[in-house]
Amino acid sequence: MKTFVFFGDKQYDYRSLMANQKDFYVGDRLILASQSVIAEQVASDKVYLCSKKDNGAGFGSHSQIQGVDALITAIPNQYLLIRTADCFPILLEDKKQRVVAAVHSGREGTRLNLVGKTINALKEKLEVMAQDLIAYIGAGICGEHYTVDEGTWRFYNECMEQQGFLIGKVPFCHIDLRAGITQQLLAAGVPSDQIVHKNTCTFESPLYFSYRRDKTDNRQISLIGLIDE
Repeated sequence: MKTFVFFGDKQYDYRSLMANQKDFYVGDRLILASQSVIAEQVASDKVYLCSKKDNGAGFGSHSQIQGVDALITAIPNQYLLIRTADCFPILLEDKKQRVVAAVHSGREGTRLNLVGKTINALKEKLEVMAQDLIAYIGAGICGEHYTVDEGTWRFYNECMEQQGFLIGKVPFCHIDLRAGITQQLLAAGVPSDQIVHKNTCTFESPLYFSYRRDKTDNRQISLIGLIDE
């Protein structure tokens, strides 16, 4: 068994995937729509453990997994798909290659510590230890370019501080989501040398979709799965 980890850019866009409704390639790997699972992504803190019946969720008449922003699977050859355009995709791999998870964490997901709750779910449901996890944090908007109104900024900061997380050195009304997510992974018990960053700002890079930059309704996709071959 091995783990497949993939972070996409504009070359792998969600709207085309949904329009085509068929199997697709990422790099040289063919991903079967019938073995993929897509979350609805509603800026929640809900985590879902996938079963075989969830294969194909988000394609054809099989609806997405409703009301969740994080997916977990221990099923071989099932791919978890997250879509983002400034929010952060976090892909979690159990080093023993038994379990993987995919997390969509924007401002709300980070404020609610979705990545920490996903790790708790991995512990409770599948007895995965945090020290056995590798966390991959993909491209997302950086603190320099992510600005919000003062009320939103204060509310986010208050929620983070109540959970014991530092806000970091960002200007007034700016939010550094990557820093918050990193703190949450460390607090959950993931070793610092097992947190892998793709240090790209989606707002700055024209290779990525950015809602803040372009008001786009398209997204890049990220996937993770256990491959048995």
